[in-house]
Amino acid sequence: MEINLNELYNKGRIDIDRDIILNNVVSNVIKEVKNLHISGYLKYTLSEEIEINLNVTGKMIIPDAITLDDISYALDFPIYEIYDENSEDFQKFMKKKQNILDINEILWENIVLEVPISLTHNSGLQAHGEGWELNGDSNK
Repeated sequence: MEINLNELYNKGRIDIDRDIILNNVVSNVIKEVKNLHISGYLKYTLSEEIEINLNVTGKMIIPDAITLDDISYALDFPIYEIYDENSEDFQKFMKKKQNILDINEILWENIVLEVPISLTHNSGLQAHGEGWELNGDSNK
């Protein structure tokens, strides 16, 4: 999703409430991101900074830590950032010639932070495969 910064400067605030599709999911952990919805606003402050205040909901598909089966993991997190237009952090999200801010890049950065370290639906640890077996306490 791209935001025209000229429009933001003129209005002072842009409200957002829409579904987003992230096509360029590039991660060895996240297989897919779907049903993504963002709501909130972008605001140009009196101190000439851009305030981003969004709430993100959706689902990401990640592999089970033991079986590597797909697990749907619910997303529900806020994004609150204040960027100085001249900072390097802000410039990496900009398309300079068009004065466009790419919200998808900010969104993706925050989604990656939400990935759990380890997640499994197999709490009994009874997984097995060809030539190996992982047993839980019940098989000791």
